[in-house]
Amino acid sequence: MPTVLRERGFRFVINTDDHTPAHVHVFGGGHEMVIEFEEDVRIRNNWGFNRREQAIAKLIVIDNQEYLMLEWRRIHG
Repeated sequence: MPTVLRERGFRFVINTDDHTPAHVHVFGGGHEMVIEFEEDVRIRNNWGFNRREQAIAKLIVIDNQEYLMLEWRRIHG
């Protein structure tokens, strides 16, 4: 599970054996969420992050969407 981005206490990971649509697993404070970013950015699953943390992580994905898509393509071909 390569970490592709670290920001504001979050770790953004793209699994090497994952499936589409493009998404990242976000870790922090013992919690995890999955954010899709292929077209619209949306939180698919959340395990423990509060609404504020979810909003911050989603904004980070929006701000880095192009980079994350490049990383997704690099990892998945």
